[in-house]
Amino acid sequence: KISYIGMKAKEVSVAGKESIDVKLEDDNTTLNDVVVIGYGTMKKKDLTGSVASIGSKELADIPVSSVGEAMTGKLAGVSITTTEGSPDADIKIRVRGGGSLSQDNSPLYIVDGFPVSSISDIAPSEIETIDVLKDASSTAIYGARGANGVIIVTTKSGKEGKTQVSFGASLGFKKMAKETKVMDPYNYALYQYEVGNTEYGDYDDMGIWKSVKGNNWQDDLFGRTGLQQIYNVAVNGGTKETKYNISYARTDDKSIMKASDYTKDNINAKLNSKLNKWLTLDFNARLAYTKINGLGSGADTNESNASNSIVAKTVTFRPVDPLFISGDDDDESSNSTEASPTQRMDDTYKQQRRFRQNYNAGLNWKPFKGITFRSEFGYSWSYEKTEQAWGTYASRNSKFGYSGQPQTQLIRKDNKNWRNANTLTYDTKNALLKGDKLNVLVGQEWSSSQDESYTSTTVAFPTTFGVKEALANQAAGTALPNVNTIGRKDNLLSYFGRINYS
Repeated sequence: KISYIGMKAKEVSVAGKESIDVKLEDDNTTLNDVVVIGYGTMKKKDLTGSVASIGSKELADIPVSSVGEAMTGKLAGVSITTTEGSPDADIKIRVRGGGSLSQDNSPLYIVDGFPVSSISDIAPSEIETIDVLKDASSTAIYGARGANGVIIVTTKSGKEGKTQVSFGASLGFKKMAKETKVMDPYNYALYQYEVGNTEYGDYDDMGIWKSVKGNNWQDDLFGRTGLQQIYNVAVNGGTKETKYNISYARTDDKSIMKASDYTKDNINAKLNSKLNKWLTLDFNARLAYTKINGLGSGADTNESNASNSIVAKTVTFRPVDPLFISGDDDDESSNSTEASPTQRMDDTYKQQRRFRQNYNAGLNWKPFKGITFRSEFGYSWSYEKTEQAWGTYASRNSKFGYSGQPQTQLIRKDNKNWRNANTLTYDTKNALLKGDKLNVLVGQEWSSSQDESYTSTTVAFPTTFGVKEALANQAAGTALPNVNTIGRKDNLLSYFGRINYS
């Protein structure tokens, strides 16, 4: 078997031959692949910029819940990391590294032509292609917004033919691979004696701790087996004039962290219709609903002090209680009176609900040969609601003070966004020389976005209240001043153009 980069591999029989003569053929099929470059498409062989692509076949083989996870390790020059261990953790994507020390280095995300803040709410099974624009030549069409690269996601469209129904399912398990080694009860008691803490007895009594079983806080909080279930179903088909694709995806993810799980439902509908020989219509609707229970694994478990977080305390908290407690029980600095990580976790409640919807419609008009006018309009609305409560044991997690007294916080965020883009494209062959191709694009886009947020915080509930009682009886606590923000509209008006000649 003889192979070479850019050539088709060839097998020849060498039995009974003293010499062989082989001629390899060019393998240019990949150069004819079409990639999305922003407001249009182009064959790979005509590209002047750096574009990396991944298709639905590669994504379909990876049973993960987010697009970022599916992209990991698949695209050259694109670094993808998970920010923390919670099931809904954000995926940090960097195209050719970071370009700024103090500002955001996130790329621009475009989904079916619509700029979005994140692609985490898109099911991997809905995606047809992902194209990453990496250099100045390919990102220039998006102006300064594309300075950190552009990630263009195209969802699946319908195909001509009989109606086809596809179904996919996957099941996965998660388990903590390795725990941090910590002191057993005897060594911990001996260590306390050496630092002058008399709560664990005299030196002569240290031997009693060898027969005492200690608490494994890591196992209590991170010892359960996580379960991930992913289901998706899609219906597509159509005629030469009208094609459709409708898909639904469901993700259930129970994390290894106690009381931590989330569910995500995605619906995607796409319609492509040829109204007549010079007019076509595209329509796309995408809805995503996510419910997240439990805390994240980072600062969320203690908003005032990372070293005092529940996660950190699973390693540093005492494995056994002392023989007796010295000092004032109200002294929170005393290691003896501090609540255990399990108590703090059980006395904390957090639930997030997110609902996002996007609608896009585009009209293509071809009045003359080689000329295409496209006008598209998009609208998106996202709603987020967070309910969080800290009970008596967990009040130290909160950043508001009032230690020992239950507290609650309710947050609501809204974002509304619309855009309109109009482009005129001239595409012709043999423009100046025989066999050449000329593509000219001019366009105009304007968009508007507005954010609103409402935060309500209540503290100093009666110490007998649990987290559910505090959430249900807001008037029983002391309300802190509400923090409400109605942001100014973020308006953008742009003009752009591009010429490609090959």
